[in-house]
Amino acid sequence: MALRRARIVIADQQIIFRQGLAHQLAQHGHQVLCEVDDGDALDRGMIDHEPNIVIVDRYLPKLDVLGFTQMLRSLQPDVHLLILVAYEQEARTMQSSAFLAGAAGCLSKELAPQAYAAAIRRLMDGLLLFDPDVMRRAARMTSAGAAPSRLRELTPRELEILHLVSEGIKNHEIAERLDISYYTVMKHVSNVINKLKVSNRMEAGLIFLRDGGAGLLPQE
Repeated sequence: MALRRARIVIADQQIIFRQGLAHQLAQHGHQVLCEVDDGDALDRGMIDHEPNIVIVDRYLPKLDVLGFTQMLRSLQPDVHLLILVAYEQEARTMQSSAFLAGAAGCLSKELAPQAYAAAIRRLMDGLLLFDPDVMRRAARMTSAGAAPSRLRELTPRELEILHLVSEGIKNHEIAERLDISYYTVMKHVSNVINKLKVSNRMEAGLIFLRDGGAGLLPQE
């Protein structure tokens, strides 16, 4: 299977880390469109290029990262934003707020270089880089009993598959788990995306989590 090439903007004020990350991602076949060191340069980079992934440091100068994440999710939902922080403990602490803001993940700069290429592959596969328990807790915080009207348009099978999508399970694994064909899963996922009026399976999974989709699943 051919590699799906990501188009990436990297925003980090640490030039050595930034250039090392760009080199690592380029070695794995991805295209680094530009590197920037503050929020003003990031704004220009987003205008001048058309990335599908933005990697941004939590403490990038001249930028409210969470505010930027919310704006990006609203205006360009097909662009996935990955937030980087200095330490693993900080990444765990920040996961909930990053998820609620609409980020695709929150990772530590302490990871091995090859881990970032693996993370990009997961994003290109439509997966989020959050602990599923964090996503469930964050979803419960925001649902507050709101009626998940868009989800009510889905069939029971579509809800079942969307639930697995929201857990970060890939389509071929869903097919194996439900004992149906891969192409049947693809058709259901396509129907879900169309009914929810979103761009990809990642956004559909977010809606399931944030709108309390688990409450619509058949009770065993």
